[in-house]
Amino acid sequence: MYHFVSIETDSAERQGGQPIIIDTDLFSDVDDVGALTIANVFHNCGLADLRGIVINSPSQYGALAASALCTYFGNDVPISAFRPITNDTFFDSYFYLYGEYASKLAHNWPRKIETAASTPTPVELYRTILSSADDKSIHIISLGFLTNLADLLRSKSDHISHLSGSQLISAKVSELIVMGGQYPSGWEYNFGGGDPESTAYVIHHWPKSVNITYSGYELGVDILSGQTLVQRCPPDSPVLSAYQWYVGRGSTIRSSWDPITTLYGILGLEWFSKIGIRPMLAYSNEFGYNNITATNGSNAWVNDTGVSNQHWLRLAEGFTNYSMAGMLDEYFTHDPSLQSCFRYEVLSANHNGAF
Repeated sequence: MYHFVSIETDSAERQGGQPIIIDTDLFSDVDDVGALTIANVFHNCGLADLRGIVINSPSQYGALAASALCTYFGNDVPISAFRPITNDTFFDSYFYLYGEYASKLAHNWPRKIETAASTPTPVELYRTILSSADDKSIHIISLGFLTNLADLLRSKSDHISHLSGSQLISAKVSELIVMGGQYPSGWEYNFGGGDPESTAYVIHHWPKSVNITYSGYELGVDILSGQTLVQRCPPDSPVLSAYQWYVGRGSTIRSSWDPITTLYGILGLEWFSKIGIRPMLAYSNEFGYNNITATNGSNAWVNDTGVSNQHWLRLAEGFTNYSMAGMLDEYFTHDPSLQSCFRYEVLSANHNGAF
């Protein structure tokens, strides 16, 4: 059984943490807001070091909304807008259910970035962050299309670094965490819905010395987070408003693909030493690798005992979709004005227990 306690922290305790870069399609689905919320909360706790946010959707409102979210949490994070920049706003032409939130966040909350055009290009920001990072230190968390990562892999030496993109990744990145694909096989939107050519290029050309962990469609679809936002979020929370605008019809409940991926990207499987509980996630495989099997971005896992640095995630034994959703809501509802690391820190009276 778990109980919750508030933990006071000071600025000295909030230094360091896992260095991360988030590559997000913040624009349509609101789970990207949940992911950036987790990144900012863990950054303020000292468990993550949010080095940069790279947008992989073309609307100007992705970068501006990301800036508004980071500003709300008191963080001035380098952000890059995808090129070419458009003035598009989201319209749900598939389900005709979900609403637009990115432009609303951009125009109704303070932000550090004046215009999307004032930001560096994705490759410039990636190369700048990686060139100054410690060796094998960075986790890249990919939440959307893999276009920017393909462009980074193809980049040549320049005024930022004498290393090529592939060499920078090999030297500076310790793990790539990807929300994409279905496992053990299938089709998923991030891989095939926008730029399947870049998906195939990244999956097949990623340096073999750098670990890759995949978070698939099947993991997050039935983990329905956001249920407690109305009751627990501060009234001025952009997280609450984004979920209300997107989900609509009086609900804030949404699948949790990107927040789960970000949670793993920060904590890995070392949860107990970092937040006081055993990990809710585990690897589904010991060996093998991901393979893109068709031009539409479909993927399939290949069992190969010669490859041990690629994994796909599942819930750990003893945990449920409901318990993971409850954990995510603890972070979504965090009040940045509180002088505590989290609104609640989860501790266990029985370290082998579960919600």
